[in-house]
Amino acid sequence: MKKFVLTVFSLVLFGILTGSIGQESFKLGVVDSNRVLQNYKKAMDADKFIKNADARLKKNLDDMAEDIRTLIEKKEKTELFVEEAQTAELVKQIQDKQLEFQREREQGTQALYEKNRELMQPIFKELEQLIIKTGKDENYDLIIDKQAALYFNEKYDITDKLIILINAENEKAEQNNQDVEAPQKNE
Repeated sequence: MKKFVLTVFSLVLFGILTGSIGQESFKLGVVDSNRVLQNYKKAMDADKFIKNADARLKKNLDDMAEDIRTLIEKKEKTELFVEEAQTAELVKQIQDKQLEFQREREQGTQALYEKNRELMQPIFKELEQLIIKTGKDENYDLIIDKQAALYFNEKYDITDKLIILINAENEKAEQNNQDVEAPQKNE
């Protein structure tokens, strides 16, 4: 029974897609949203910002790790010449630095995650709205993401069109912002 239903559903879907059952044509679009984002100026700027922040965090953590290594070396050298009780302060400093390192890494990673989400969420929303607008304006029946398709004919790929549209809209919005700001500076 399951096979029968699946077969009938497949045939009906094929018929609709090819136009033999529905008399109107079916317009399909496929978009590689990852490629659109990789070529969208706003997304590239956000990615650059996050990578710079990540590099600063990594440098800070590397500096802290170097401080810890220095303290450990100092403790090891000191242990050779003095009693263990006298190295207790160095042990405490090492433990404190290790805790600070762990805390900094966790907080930094969390802050990067939140900032990435804060920057990218509006960009994802813009892309979604552009896809919907393109679908309505150009009478698409279905637009799917490339990752959801096992196979598709390249003629249905509208990724390049969306890259051009999203960057053009962004450029237009930036130009409008500059036009609004220019008279305010002159006043």
